[in-house]
Amino acid sequence: MVVTAGCMEAVVMCLKAVTKPGDTVAIENPTYFGIFQVIESLGLKALEISADPLTGIDPARLEKLIGRFPIKACVFVTNFSNPVGACMPDDKKEQLVRLITKHRIPLIEDDIYGELYFGKHRPKTCKSFDREGWVLYCSSLSKSLSPGYRIGWTLAGRFTQEVLRTKMIHTVTGTSLTQEAIAHFLSIGRYEFHLRRLRKALHTQCLRYIQGIMTWFPEGTRISRPQGGFVLWVELDRKINAYRLYQEALKHGISVAPGQLFSAQPNFSNYLRISYARPWDTEVEEGLGTLGRLIRNYRS
Repeated sequence: MVVTAGCMEAVVMCLKAVTKPGDTVAIENPTYFGIFQVIESLGLKALEISADPLTGIDPARLEKLIGRFPIKACVFVTNFSNPVGACMPDDKKEQLVRLITKHRIPLIEDDIYGELYFGKHRPKTCKSFDREGWVLYCSSLSKSLSPGYRIGWTLAGRFTQEVLRTKMIHTVTGTSLTQEAIAHFLSIGRYEFHLRRLRKALHTQCLRYIQGIMTWFPEGTRISRPQGGFVLWVELDRKINAYRLYQEALKHGISVAPGQLFSAQPNFSNYLRISYARPWDTEVEEGLGTLGRLIRNYRS
């Protein structure tokens, strides 16, 4: 395990370990906008693959693209992806690992949301099916405990030495005091207790936000039904420009993420990502009501 300053640093180091400028990297569509920024900063090319809003990437679709494009690596969020909240079924994960192993294509698996499941069992990771070290697993405590600790890690398989060299060049090591404090917290079992409470709270908030959106947004609005994580993917009427709506909402102190941020393709101009991480209160209720009114009164 290589400890990093959060999950994004782990993803960056893994990408540097398995690619060089000009290489093509397969990513989900839509995907977290930070992934685009990393790929651009490293001089890489992004190949966007449409993901099912419930089950994520289809390995069969990826296999067809491998035959058409020189894919050098993949970066996928397999559990509760941001922004759609998709969770790849375990059998699909196993298929994906067999596929990337066959073609010797590294898979960087961002599992930052994996602990935030609503069901009885944690979904498996692609890493759990990896037998030859082609999966570079990345995660952190930023979403499940606290972003301020900046404790992340990667299990980089056959690429561990390359990641370690990158770590040495950029940061040498992490902050030992923070690691000691987190290690103690994990060892006494308080983390599991915290996670149980957090999952219950997030599930309740998810349902309340969905109920609020159904109440105040126009008829025909479509909402994702995630089984974990903390974001909702909301599809509005096609006449709505989500970026213009975002700008108008900011004037009322409301922050949402327009769909245009999550793809280089013009496919999600009428989508919003809404986070339900904030506990439900009167201000949230009023904010959703105001946002619904702005949508109803939208003029193209």
